[in-house]
Amino acid sequence: MEDRNKAVPHHTEDKGWWYLHGERLEETFVQLCQTKLQIEAKINPDKTYDKTAPDLVVEGCLADLKTQNTPFFTAGRYRLDPRFAVTFNRKDYERYKALYPEIFIYFWLDWKQTQWRDSRVEYLGGFFRLPFREVADLIEKGAPEHTYIHRRDPGDTNAKSSFLLDIRRFEELFSVGKRDEASF
Repeated sequence: MEDRNKAVPHHTEDKGWWYLHGERLEETFVQLCQTKLQIEAKINPDKTYDKTAPDLVVEGCLADLKTQNTPFFTAGRYRLDPRFAVTFNRKDYERYKALYPEIFIYFWLDWKQTQWRDSRVEYLGGFFRLPFREVADLIEKGAPEHTYIHRRDPGDTNAKSSFLLDIRRFEELFSVGKRDEASF
């Protein structure tokens, strides 16, 4: 029997669907930055001819957006609080280190699910950022790495593993602790 979280809106291994979903979220993120946070943001113009280019240009700097809607409920195995644990793909770490060491990493959290099996977390939502060089420092100082059990096929282009990071190490641009506190 496959042990999957049925509350995730689409199969996690369907990379093409998640790319399209991510593009819609990037556009929404840009609008929210401009209208609610007064942060200058736009879709990276290079994405018109290179879909692998960094997602955004925020305040004049290249940036990549990571959106996560489901807590990493098993983060306790790595001695992290699931409410604050986010995943950062090893493939992204290696790519940014080689090509974009000055990029900024933005996380958009919106815990749409706060319970899975015996695990329960309080709601968390918001925008957070950190320069990649500081993300790399967290990783190089021993951030735990999780290997995905459903991504063992060498032909699968999805990341085989992710580092677990504590979002509290990131700069908070906006956050809410409970869904009803959200202002946008």
